[in-house]
Amino acid sequence: MLLPGVNATLTNVDSLCNQAEYLLFNHHLHPAYLDSAYRLLACARQLNPRHEKCLYLWSRVHTQQGENTPSKNERLRLFERARAIAETLQMLNPHNPHGYMWWAVAQGRIGQTRGVLNSLFMVPDIKRAFNRVLELDPEYPAAYDGLGVVYYELPGWAGGDLKKAEYLLIQGLKYDPNYTVIRLDLARVYLKQGRREHAREQLKLLLKTACPTCPADFYLEDRPAAEKLLQEIERRK
Repeated sequence: MLLPGVNATLTNVDSLCNQAEYLLFNHHLHPAYLDSAYRLLACARQLNPRHEKCLYLWSRVHTQQGENTPSKNERLRLFERARAIAETLQMLNPHNPHGYMWWAVAQGRIGQTRGVLNSLFMVPDIKRAFNRVLELDPEYPAAYDGLGVVYYELPGWAGGDLKKAEYLLIQGLKYDPNYTVIRLDLARVYLKQGRREHAREQLKLLLKTACPTCPADFYLEDRPAAEKLLQEIERRK
């Protein structure tokens, strides 16, 4: 059953997608919100399988489900499904940046699940996808974050570059200072560079964010991670 307030009789795909988007971005408010978002999008897909916003959200909700799943095999299945959905969006409209963005995210999650040494071959394609997003939309904050994290996580011998990561993350924050995961990732870059005061500044700014772009990510992931990192910084004094 859908949650109270979710209108199951709606047949307008735009309305279904808007409801699903709210539930996805705010699934910290109720444990059933994510499943309700999934069901709304499944309904929207039946009504219009070529609806671009539906495909974008459909890929994103599968990615989120994968991140919430403890089973490695199930995570891989969900991430692979998210990647396939994003590929469908790319084929439907090669100029929609969401198709490349969420393909790259899903592919990156697959790589993380398999382990760095088993997924280095994926890196060039992931970089190309993030760069394609920025070609299509130079103000897409999540693409700056995704590309910055690639340069942060890769070892130096495999193309990692903390300076590039820092530059990209700062660019992302210029376009959306409320996209809190970017501040978290920038703080991690600063810590890896040994710049604790800069990291502390970013973490404190993150914790002061009043209107996060992705509320569920902020409350469930970014804020707890920032608090933990700040505690670690204080212990190192």
